[in-house]
Amino acid sequence: MEFFKSTVLSSAKRPELVPGESLLIQQGNIGLYDGKHKVDQYQDGVCYLTSHRIIYVDNKNPLESSVELGLHLVKDIESYGGFLRSSPKIIINIDSVALTTETIEPSSRKGSSHSLNTGNSNGSVWACPICFFSNKASSEMCELCGVRKQADAASPSINTNTVTDSSACPVCTFINHPSLNQCEMCGADLPRETVPTATTSSSSASSTNNNSLSSSSKQIRLSFRKGGQSGFMSNLKGALRVKQWEKISTPTTEPTAPTVRGVGISAIEDRIHKTTLEANETMTDAFQDLDRLMMKATEMVKLAEAISNKVSKDPANEDNEMSTLRTHLLNLGIASPVTKGSAGSIYHQELSRELADFLAKFFQKEDDMESLTDVYCLFNRARGTALISPEDLYKASQQFEQLKLPFRLRKFPSGLLVIQSIDMNDNRAASRVLRHVKKQGGGLTALQLAEIEKLALAVAVEQLDVTERMGLICRDEGPTGLTFYENLFLVSTTS
Repeated sequence: MEFFKSTVLSSAKRPELVPGESLLIQQGNIGLYDGKHKVDQYQDGVCYLTSHRIIYVDNKNPLESSVELGLHLVKDIESYGGFLRSSPKIIINIDSVALTTETIEPSSRKGSSHSLNTGNSNGSVWACPICFFSNKASSEMCELCGVRKQADAASPSINTNTVTDSSACPVCTFINHPSLNQCEMCGADLPRETVPTATTSSSSASSTNNNSLSSSSKQIRLSFRKGGQSGFMSNLKGALRVKQWEKISTPTTEPTAPTVRGVGISAIEDRIHKTTLEANETMTDAFQDLDRLMMKATEMVKLAEAISNKVSKDPANEDNEMSTLRTHLLNLGIASPVTKGSAGSIYHQELSRELADFLAKFFQKEDDMESLTDVYCLFNRARGTALISPEDLYKASQQFEQLKLPFRLRKFPSGLLVIQSIDMNDNRAASRVLRHVKKQGGGLTALQLAEIEKLALAVAVEQLDVTERMGLICRDEGPTGLTFYENLFLVSTTS
């Protein structure tokens, strides 16, 4: 299907939004259909609906099997409620005019078009016209609902009577078989209008062109295996109605009429009234125009990331400058935070991916770690008003290893919970602590280590304990408190 294009994913395997684009809803356990036929490589993934696109990210192969569809290509949408073992679906009809006039995307985008292999190009399967189940070519009846195989499913050059809009029930909108007189769902009488039977291959081709649903290359279906169809459908209708992709923010300039300066008390009152109205309009616009503010925030985040990448490549930049830039980047926040309303049943999974993207900017070293409490405060600050609970953060952190993200949640013997990079281990932590002890020349306290490494005091205490258990340092409890020194006995023994 030529209207599918490869999409760009972040390090946490989430779609990267373009300037002005916002995430509306995401739903898991989604499968793609090319017309009425399943697409084998796209049957278990997460479907993201944004103001501009429909994005499918596969769970097994997110980098190879992730595609997007621009909403400007959508002609109309339909809803299918499911039948027996058939899942509910959203049927998307593609606008052929927009498809042919669409310009090719720049090469900077990963891939221009994405071809989906439906697995039935050799005629090995046929789709049931009632339940859309894919049957074997040798089957004369549908294995799911028992409807007999039609001639158009067996031979592409012969086309039988095709179902038109008249086969849809006028009461419940259920699409029935053309041979039925009454609706299978509600029992209402069905209209009897059919397309005349074609006997030759040429007439069959013209009949196919007249039928908007017969061409599998101009229709896709989203199969919702575990619910969520109604919410996705309502958000999709709203996005198609708003058409955010067509809106371009341009400053509006209104012609100013020549002002006539009055005199007296009435003129003063008029000027005060005018000033008050202008102030009220400014305040109203400032408080109500949050969508435009979020659009600008997204652009600022991308700009700050680009500057950070350029500055980090220059070895002449000092560490404090990079730290300041990273702090400003984090203060910009998250443009489209994941919420329970938009993510539904995969909320903690998507929250884990968003948290991984945030930590990739926050961690200054590849072998860094932070306490879960500190991460909770910083992450909630970046999310603005879309705050999360400590339980949601804990559940999201537990899915790092399952989603193969570059972070993991660790619990120390004292009960302290930290999030650390996947490259971080006790050996690396102990070597860093020992290096700081040697640089100090004398003793090293937990407070000094926390200041040097910019860690929470509890995390610094745990790292000192780990280094002590490995025998690299030893403690001295005196009147001034607990101090750690290099273990010279271990050095002399090993030497």
